[in-house]
Amino acid sequence: MVDDFPWDNDSSSLEAIYRETPIADLIAYHNLGAPHREYTQAQLLVGMCMDNRLQLRIPKNFAFIMRAAGANFRGLEFQMSFAIGFGGARTIALIGHDLCGMSGLSARKEAFIEGLVDGAGWERQDAEQHFEKYASRFEIGDPVEFTRAQAHHIRQHFPALVVAPMIYRVTDQLLYMINETPDDDASR
Repeated sequence: MVDDFPWDNDSSSLEAIYRETPIADLIAYHNLGAPHREYTQAQLLVGMCMDNRLQLRIPKNFAFIMRAAGANFRGLEFQMSFAIGFGGARTIALIGHDLCGMSGLSARKEAFIEGLVDGAGWERQDAEQHFEKYASRFEIGDPVEFTRAQAHHIRQHFPALVVAPMIYRVTDQLLYMINETPDDDASR
């Protein structure tokens, strides 16, 4: 559960690997209201959930931003590669969040189906089949654990990059680093 996780949102206490990187700047801009500098080139790639409640307070041109339901980027590595290969991003902030609709998705099956039937004009049977086909692929479970696993997955694809798993807390609109133990991934 997100609320039970030990949070850290102060850029001065960042792990050494994140100090003096765009991750520290991201936290300073978003959490601490640091004055915005001008950028002509993106400094990092931000991968975050598509939830409209998540709005980053960052300068123009500071980051490439990719959004996907549940901050689930499996299968989207090519799009990430574009920001890295052409855009020069060398740092990735993976941002999950609490109160995510992709967490506990199966419990909201009926609301999902009703939304497609009422709002999109789907036949109920088609909506049910759609949910059954895709829900397990997009269910994330615990957002902290899922984001931590995503960071590990992304590090395997891009081993030379700094990948920082973070959580956006909807209740206070701040970013928090996910503390990782040395056993999680020594090759950060």
